[in-house]
Amino acid sequence: MTDIFKNYVAAYKALRLNARRFLAFTFLISLAQSVFGLVFNLYILKIGYTMDFVGVLSSIPGLTIAALAIPMALLTTGIPARKLLLASVGLSTAAMLGMALITARVPLMLLGVLNGAAAAAMAITAFPLMARNSSEGERQHLFSFQFALGTAAAFAGSLASGWLTKGWAALLFSGDEGALAYRGTLLTACLLMLAAAGSAAGIKEAAFPDAKKEAGAFGGLNITKAFHVLLPQLIIGFGAGMIMPYLNVFFKTGFTLGIASLGFCMSLMPLAMAFGGLIGPWLVKRVGQVRAMIAFQGLSIPFLATMGFSGFLIPTVLAAFARTLLMNASWPVYSVFMLGHFPPAQHQAISSIYTAVWNLTFAASTRLSGRLQMDFGFTLPFLVTITCYAFATLMLSRRFLRAEPANKKAAGPAALEEGME
Repeated sequence: MTDIFKNYVAAYKALRLNARRFLAFTFLISLAQSVFGLVFNLYILKIGYTMDFVGVLSSIPGLTIAALAIPMALLTTGIPARKLLLASVGLSTAAMLGMALITARVPLMLLGVLNGAAAAAMAITAFPLMARNSSEGERQHLFSFQFALGTAAAFAGSLASGWLTKGWAALLFSGDEGALAYRGTLLTACLLMLAAAGSAAGIKEAAFPDAKKEAGAFGGLNITKAFHVLLPQLIIGFGAGMIMPYLNVFFKTGFTLGIASLGFCMSLMPLAMAFGGLIGPWLVKRVGQVRAMIAFQGLSIPFLATMGFSGFLIPTVLAAFARTLLMNASWPVYSVFMLGHFPPAQHQAISSIYTAVWNLTFAASTRLSGRLQMDFGFTLPFLVTITCYAFATLMLSRRFLRAEPANKKAAGPAALEEGME
């Protein structure tokens, strides 16, 4: 264990200054978003809106990302990453500040669009920036550090959000966990978001690749192959959108938790994500990419059912932790699997398409779930999610499993691609 720790410390020290500044930026952004996200849905309910409107607001950023990811990837070529990151911080801070202070329906929706635009700018900048600021030997460590810091910040943010809200309530509102206490926490998150600007401003980065190369990458894509590779994960995204954006509401209303207890429960989810990211490569080495994804997704289904229908707090929290661990263990495996079906020149294109379409399906199901919860509570959304997970896992198995022979446990993307032709 000591040797592993020393290796990570040495790897971090070897990173370029730009990469380390981006890691600091990632931590602060994730911390601010987690503090804000834990209480925002609860705040919207407190100021008098219904779950249907929560569904509308929750779906808008994803729809905006879906609409902007590809055009923004093409239009921002030639703009240094530092400027894009600062623009993302500025847009996000403005959106969060507006959503904390303005209560009218239409402005809240417009601010959701602004927040989605900020997220789109961040999404198209992060991975290319890290790739260009790391050597082949440094890249895996850099991506792992970025994932770990993001989840660690989300863990800290969920805990802090609960404590902050409880503190604001005790300090200013006689212990009442009402809308104003939530607003204090939302405004604190805005200050944390602004703090990220300092890290972004220090990044000295070259411009994005030439626009003609990007357009060529989009034009050369095999659309049929892209459809088959992306579809199982898009179905997973639709199912996840039914439940995951509402997890705080599910725990709060289903078990009448105080805000501090809710913060603790929600803080466990980022820890599960971190553990999942660690076990993914371990299983891939033993059974291969496709079998690893099938195992993770299939095993998550009974835990998802336990979450939705146990009716007891401790089994529900433990099941939520296990489901989050398993599904997030599958995500980095899928990312490598997806890119492995396309040449490097098309990675930017397929990533942009995946970001756009995944956010579209996720946002659509988030919007639908808000409506369904008005009539059926969480019962029907959980059933839809279980069905999506099962169907996507079956599709992955039928389409790709035979292309990954059992005697090639770590069969690479080339073998998988051969089976698709």
